[in-house]
Amino acid sequence: MPHPVTPTRRGRPLTLAALLAMLLAVGGAVTACAAAPAPAAVDGVQFSDAELAVASVRAERGGADVDDPSGRFDTLRDDLALFAVARSVGASDVTRPDDILDVVDDVNAQRAETAAAGGVLYGPVTYDPASFYGKSLTDIRQATLTRIEEGATGAHVTDDEVRARFDADRAEWADAATTYHVTRVTVPTAADGGPDPVVAGAVQRGDVAPVLGGSTPESIDITSDQLATNVFGPDATAALLSAADGSVLGPLPEQGGWVAYRLEGRSVDAEAAFAHYASRIRSVLYAERLDALIADARDAQVVVGP
Repeated sequence: MPHPVTPTRRGRPLTLAALLAMLLAVGGAVTACAAAPAPAAVDGVQFSDAELAVASVRAERGGADVDDPSGRFDTLRDDLALFAVARSVGASDVTRPDDILDVVDDVNAQRAETAAAGGVLYGPVTYDPASFYGKSLTDIRQATLTRIEEGATGAHVTDDEVRARFDADRAEWADAATTYHVTRVTVPTAADGGPDPVVAGAVQRGDVAPVLGGSTPESIDITSDQLATNVFGPDATAALLSAADGSVLGPLPEQGGWVAYRLEGRSVDAEAAFAHYASRIRSVLYAERLDALIADARDAQVVVGP
């Protein structure tokens, strides 16, 4: 499997300007280093200014206090834990954020060439470091998740586990296989174009007898698939989904006239619901497997700092 991000710029010869800049930076920092505490390190990694900067952006987007150094440090620890898991399953060879940030310029140059040649690009032509880093994290996580699903860690999600998660909270999955049993009655249209007020009042009190305006009540079943296609209109669909058994819905507009529904009850086909949601539940369980591996990797980190 190709690696989502592979560092390509490390080890290149320094330009003269870059070398001079480094020498000036070192000379100016000698005195300060003697007084300042050493920066925190995780598994021997001391974070660069570029890494701390991109962590600040991510921490801010996540609602953390960017003035609190622990916020961006925790963010970077999480990232290192993801990278460790990704390497362990062969999904990526990234070891630290700089491995990703080091290739931003190359990626942007390649994308600019593609755009100039009339090629198709997805996303911006030019990435800023924080955006490219965020995209790369997403790619690495997805590649890692795919490897886990393929059995790279031996943490296979079994059919029994999927069924157990479904059975633990069937109500959460019931919507896809619920049939609504309703009585439908047509409400006559008044002279002003609205529903007849007398009939509408009776219907709203729960009276759907055939004598109302000559309408004959009709017992119908409405499936989840029908609701998903919005065949009953947004108002009727929203009302039905939230209604209690025995509730009267309407009058509601329908095909130039007015109708009302009384919800007599619901029934759920559990096996149909399981068939519909099984793959989604399996994906949730695999995501939880990955989160647990990342948490374990973070717990195993050796942190040294002031």
